[in-house]
Amino acid sequence: MTKAAVDERKGIQRLQNVLVVLLLLVLSAVAARILLVNEPQKWRQTELDIAVSRFIDSLWLTRTEWMRQGKPAKVTLLSDSKQQQIPILMNEYGWPSVKQGCLQLWQQLGSEVPASVLQAEKEKDSCHYKIEQSLWFVYNSKQGKVVQE
Repeated sequence: MTKAAVDERKGIQRLQNVLVVLLLLVLSAVAARILLVNEPQKWRQTELDIAVSRFIDSLWLTRTEWMRQGKPAKVTLLSDSKQQQIPILMNEYGWPSVKQGCLQLWQQLGSEVPASVLQAEKEKDSCHYKIEQSLWFVYNSKQGKVVQE
């Protein structure tokens, strides 16, 4: 082989090496984006789903206590730490009332999502809970239903 042919081959090999390195950099950037940007979104959605589930469990616990205690106007539950009693107003249908306000109801029965990032609007017998201006779920106190959006 001539010197020109050897130099040409070395040039092609260098170009191939540069392309391989660039391809690896692009693939690693895509992988980093998937792991660092998209994953936290999935974790956040999972945390929100767990918070709604705990709210629903608390609704049913409150209804059960309401029936057990003979259907009083107010039911008292123990907090998670079992150091504080939480009075919850009940409606005539046997579900926690929205009369005292939706944020207060969330503070009594909800968890995981601080009231500072949560917006709530009361509409007749329902509470519309929003996070970052997006509807999260609706609680209907007549039927005790929670509908996630």
